Amino acid sequence: MEAGASTASSKDPWDTASFTWRIEGFSKLTSKPVRSDSFEAGICTWLLQVYTEGYSSAGCSSPPPLVDNSDGDGDNSDSYDNDSYDDVTGNDLADFLETQDDMWEPSAEYKITLVNQADASDSICASWCKFDISKVRRGDGMLIELSELRDVAAGFLINDTLVLTADVTVEREDRFQLDAGATPCDVTLKLPCGVEIPTHGQLLQPASPFFSDALEDMKANAPIPVTGSLGTWIYILSCLYPLHNQPVLTLGSVFTLLPVVHKFDFTKLLTRLVDFVKERSGELDDDPNLPARFVIRWLALAERLQLDELHELCLARLRGMSKEQR
Repeated sequence: MEAGASTASSKDPWDTASFTWRIEGFSKLTSKPVRSDSFEAGICTWLLQVYTEGYSSAGCSSPPPLVDNSDGDGDNSDSYDNDSYDDVTGNDLADFLETQDDMWEPSAEYKITLVNQADASDSICASWCKFDISKVRRGDGMLIELSELRDVAAGFLINDTLVLTADVTVEREDRFQLDAGATPCDVTLKLPCGVEIPTHGQLLQPASPFFSDALEDMKANAPIPVTGSLGTWIYILSCLYPLHNQPVLTLGSVFTLLPVVHKFDFTKLLTRLVDFVKERSGELDDDPNLPARFVIRWLALAERLQLDELHELCLARLRGMSKEQR
């Protein structure tokens, strides 16, 4: 469930982003977790998620994503790991930073702030933390006690609205650079975030009927507007160009890629992605707290994109789950 309003500003969409999330009607929320709109920084698309009644009340079987706050002296006092998970009582607000492009392992740092709307100087702001996707540590399970949060006099919850901000900095990395070779680029793709990607029409045209038509009608030197994140397009283009350390696909990354690949009619790549899901259909789950594997989300995506094969696959998986639960 997404709730509240959010805004994002970027100095350089590849490198940094500042994101503000206003969660309205906080006391009425029942979703665990509540997820923000997405925002972009560097190669990835990010989002925040909050457990409004404490993490342990979410009924999840595994600990939440965590963050490695080590500053080099071994002090991880601002975070907790699997060993200290039992100390999370469910009486604290829990907030986490997620990346929707889990095929990438960005070199990134971030900080999350719970804004005190009565006095900004009393806001709760963690120090900059290293984003380490390999350790699955990216958040704070004990940001503030719920009793303090709900105390109007404390200034965090005003008019039943909570405000969180996230600052993310992503380093530029050569391993994400496409090798376009010596041939000058003759096409520019313009992403919603403002980033422009130079590429070659002679590679796009045979791969996509959409681009075959678009390039015939393209005005000289005019960028072609596209939807999707930078990470999504780097992956799509990496199928046409050599890319250093091409990422390994996951169910989460395929879920992100499919709408863009379908919209821009990359036929062979679409077939490859659907086949990837078919091979891993046994990993689809009925747990809504596992969004990358939640079969209902996949079913809705298949219906929206009119992917009949994927739709039938999801229905078959649901029928299988029903039998397993008897």
